[in-house]
Amino acid sequence: MSTSVQLKLLTLLNVSAIKRPREADQPGAQRRSISVSPSIQPHPQSSTTVESSVELDSGEEPPKKKNKRGVSFGGEVGPSGSGSWKKGKTQGKQTSTALKEDVSQDEEALGQSVLPLGSSVGQGSAMGEEASHLVADEDTDDEGKQESATSMNALIALTEDPFNVHFAPEPPILKAQSLSAAEAGEWRSSKKLLNGLGPVVQMLPGKIEAIAGSSVNGSAPRITPAILETFNAQHPTQSAVLSSTLDVIGQYQDMFLHGLDGDADGTGAGGFGPETEDVRSAVAMHALNHVMKTRRRIIKNNEKLARGNENDDPPQDSSFVRPKVLLLLPSRHLALHYLENHLFPLAPLGTQIENRKPFATSFGLPSDYTDPLDTAEAKEKYPADHIANFKGNTDDNFRFGIKFTRKAWRVIMPPANEEKLIGCDIIIASPLAIRMTADKERGSVDYLSSIEVLVADGLDVMSMQNWAFTQWVFSHVNGEPKETHGCDVSRLKPWYADQQAKFLRQSIFISRYETPEMRALFNRQLFNVEGKIRMDRTNYPGLLGQVRKGVRQVFSRIPCNDPVEELDVRFKYFTDTTLPALLKSAVSRTATLIMIPDYYDFVKVTNFMKKRDDFSFTAISEYSSNQEISAARTAFFKGKKDFLIVTERFHFYRRYRLRGAKTLVFYSLPDHAAFYPELMAGPFIPSATGRQTIDVDEADVSSRVAFSKFDWLKLERVVGTEAARRMVTDRDETRFTFV
Repeated sequence: MSTSVQLKLLTLLNVSAIKRPREADQPGAQRRSISVSPSIQPHPQSSTTVESSVELDSGEEPPKKKNKRGVSFGGEVGPSGSGSWKKGKTQGKQTSTALKEDVSQDEEALGQSVLPLGSSVGQGSAMGEEASHLVADEDTDDEGKQESATSMNALIALTEDPFNVHFAPEPPILKAQSLSAAEAGEWRSSKKLLNGLGPVVQMLPGKIEAIAGSSVNGSAPRITPAILETFNAQHPTQSAVLSSTLDVIGQYQDMFLHGLDGDADGTGAGGFGPETEDVRSAVAMHALNHVMKTRRRIIKNNEKLARGNENDDPPQDSSFVRPKVLLLLPSRHLALHYLENHLFPLAPLGTQIENRKPFATSFGLPSDYTDPLDTAEAKEKYPADHIANFKGNTDDNFRFGIKFTRKAWRVIMPPANEEKLIGCDIIIASPLAIRMTADKERGSVDYLSSIEVLVADGLDVMSMQNWAFTQWVFSHVNGEPKETHGCDVSRLKPWYADQQAKFLRQSIFISRYETPEMRALFNRQLFNVEGKIRMDRTNYPGLLGQVRKGVRQVFSRIPCNDPVEELDVRFKYFTDTTLPALLKSAVSRTATLIMIPDYYDFVKVTNFMKKRDDFSFTAISEYSSNQEISAARTAFFKGKKDFLIVTERFHFYRRYRLRGAKTLVFYSLPDHAAFYPELMAGPFIPSATGRQTIDVDEADVSSRVAFSKFDWLKLERVVGTEAARRMVTDRDETRFTFV
C-alpha cells in the first residue's frame, strides 16, 4: 500500500472519531467487530499493514442489540420530512445486412496479438494462472464511512469493492468522453486470453487509451457472507470456467458467452453441460449478491435516517423502482431449472422460500404426465439440443418476480401485473411476455427502469422464437418511468435522474452459438462504460466429417461486398444461377430439397416459384399445420412434387428426418451448424421399418451451398475455421468442392 493511501485511510479514521466520538453509543446503534469465516479466503491486499497508533479492534464485547424503528424498505418512503414527491415526466428494427456488417468489421478490426488478460478484467484470470479468490463483503454503509471505526478492512473495501465503485452516486467511470464514445459506438477492441474460456475480445469505450479504463482496477468481487457460505458449499472446488466468469462479471463488465461444452456446432451437451452450468451458477450468485447488497445499503440508510438528525442530507442510494435484476429466458422449463438448481440452493440456512411448490407445479409438468422427450427412445431419436429445448414445460409466455425479505424469499406467481412486479427484486420473464403485457399496460415497462444487471440466457432459442421481441426489450430497459411509483426523489442517484443508467447496466449473454443478430445487439445496444468481453473461438474443426463420404458438396461464394445489398444479391444469384442449374440436370430437376433459413426469404422465393409452370414444388414452414406438413412430405417422397422448400425454424421445432431428397440446396447456411449434416443424412435414412427401401449411391447425392463473406460465423462452424478463412479470402476461386 502506498504512503498516500495510508495517509488517506488514517485521516478518514481520525476525522470520523473526532466528529462523532460517541456515535456508536446512541440509541439503536451497536459496537461490533467484523468477523470473517475461516473458510473464506482473504483478499490479496488485505494482508498489507499500516504503521499507525490507531487500534483496529478494541476487543470489547458488543452490547445487546436494541430494537430499532421500522421503516419502509426499498427507499420508497423515508423518514418524515426526508424527501419531496413529484411526478416523473412521461415520455427499429435492425436489418440483417447491417448485422452482418458488424461481424465483418469486428473480424477485420481484431488483427492484434493475443496477450494474457490484464488487470482491467480481474486478478488471476490470465491463462495459466490460478483462479482469483472470492472475498467476503465487509459490513459498510452506503456513504462510504465505516460502520465500525475498528475495521480497517471495511474502509479498504469501500474503495475496492466493484459494487460500491460502479454503482456509487457519482461513479468515476462516468466521464463525458466515455459516455459520448459509448453512445457513438466507438469501442477499442483487443484480444485477450481467459483461463477456461480461451480467446476473448475486450472492448472499452473510446479510441484512445486515456478515455478507457476500468474504475475498479481488477479488485476481487466482495460477496455477502451468507451467500458466499452456501456458494462454497455448492462449489467446494471451482472450475476454470466458473472462476473466470466470476472474475469478469464481478467487475460489472458486459459478457457474451457462447460455444460452451461444444454446443456451437451441435456436438456438445445441448445447453446443459458442465461449463454452461458453471456459468449459470456464477451468474445466479452474482445477481443474488447484487440484490442483497443493494437491499442492505438501503435498509441501513433508512435506519440511520430514522434515528439521526432530520436536517442531514438524505443519502443518494435509491432508484426509480425496486427491481434490479432481469433474467430473460425463452421457456418456463429453463426458468424452473435456474431457480431450482442455481438460485434457491443459495438461500442461507433457515430462509423460507414462499410459493415454491406452486411455482414448481406451474412451471413443470403434471405429476401424472410422462414427458415424451424424457425417454430412452427419444434420446436415440433426437439430438441433445432438441431434447434440452423442448423437454419439460416449453411455454414461452411468462412473467413473474422474486422478493427478498429478512427471513423469506417470496416468489410472486404469474400472472403478475406491473404493480406487483415493482415490489420485487428480481424479474424473470420471456421476451414475448414483456412485449405482450406492455400493450395491455398502456405501453408501460416502468418495472424495467432501474435494472442494473440483465441476464439473457438462451439467445439461440430466442432467435428462433421472435428476435424482434428481444430487441424491443433491450431498447426499453432503463427508460424513463411514466409514474413515480413512490420514488423518494431526494434519495435518487444522480445518474438515474440524468438517464445514464444504461451506461452502468451490466448485460450477460449466454447462447449455444453466435449469430450476426446477437453480435449486433452486443455491439450496438449495450453501452456499459466499464467495458465488454465476448468469447472469440477461432478453432472450429467443422462438421464436414459427419457427412457420408462420397457425397459431393459444392460451396459457391456470392460476389457481394456491400452488406446492404446482400439480400437482393443472394436472391438474384438463386433465381439466375442456382435454379437454372438445377433444372438443366436430370438428377437435380427432381427430388431436390431447398432449405431457406429466413422466413422473409422463404416467402420471397416461394412467390417467385409460383410464377413458374415448368416444375412443381411444395413448401412447409414453422407456421404449417400438421396436416399440411404430412401432405407435403408424402407428395415429395413419392415423387409427386419436384422440390420441397423448408425453413430453418421448421427444422428447429420439428426435427423431422426428411427422406426422398438426392440434391440438397442451401439458400444460405443455417445458424445452427448441426442442421447441415442432419439434412445431408436424409437421403440415407431407412424407413420406419428400419430398412432402406431404395438403395442410394453416395455419388447420386449432392449439395449446393451459397455463401458470402458476411456468412463467416455460419461458415466456420460448418466447414471449419481454416477452410472458411481460405474460402472467404481466396481471390481466384469462388467455387469450392468437398467430397
